[in-house]
Amino acid sequence: MNAGNSGHACPTGVVAIVRLNTAPPDEIRTALVDAGVPALEVTLTTPGAEAAIARWRESGGAASVGAGTVRTPDEARRAVRCGAQFLVTPTTSPAVLDLAGEAGVPVLCGAMTPTEIDTAWRLGAAAVKVFPVDALGGAAYVRAVRAPLGDVPLVPTGGVDARATRAYAALGCRAVGVGGHLVSDRLTATGDFEGLRTRAAELTAAWHAGGIEHAGEAP
Repeated sequence: MNAGNSGHACPTGVVAIVRLNTAPPDEIRTALVDAGVPALEVTLTTPGAEAAIARWRESGGAASVGAGTVRTPDEARRAVRCGAQFLVTPTTSPAVLDLAGEAGVPVLCGAMTPTEIDTAWRLGAAAVKVFPVDALGGAAYVRAVRAPLGDVPLVPTGGVDARATRAYAALGCRAVGVGGHLVSDRLTATGDFEGLRTRAAELTAAWHAGGIEHAGEAP
């Protein structure tokens, strides 16, 4: 067991998931950063993912850049080597957590049930990606899970739009993972990066609005 959740920084707010069938153009990063998105996740299943992570990391700016769909120690090693500032996994892999812990890179582990969520947290996840949250009941499911597991930072992912983003922020979640609602192959085909910027700005505004609601409910 590692101590990965004991101090490593972890993304907060909107995490934009870049999962494409072609190499991601840099205009995606520009639009997301301009809209105030604080974290970009490039999945390793995306062609040219490692090059994009390295390039976007070197570009600097306020947004952190991570690698997604990390399933093996080799993939984790490659992601760390190209400069990923955080890793996102679809499942909970102790081997990935151990390697990332040694490298000082936080991991958002994928989990679904309360047992899986608690296990991921105890094994060292910096936060737990609740996936696929839309299939589980969305905000109602997250609310139920947070009752006994309120100390575990959650990152709902799957079918997340602006309305859901606000609801999850109001529930006190650490972040949300947003994929197809933001970045898709259709986006790269049409080149509508201004539309991407608009959607991203709506999401970041929704997150902040939900955070205000959560703060207002805090004792």
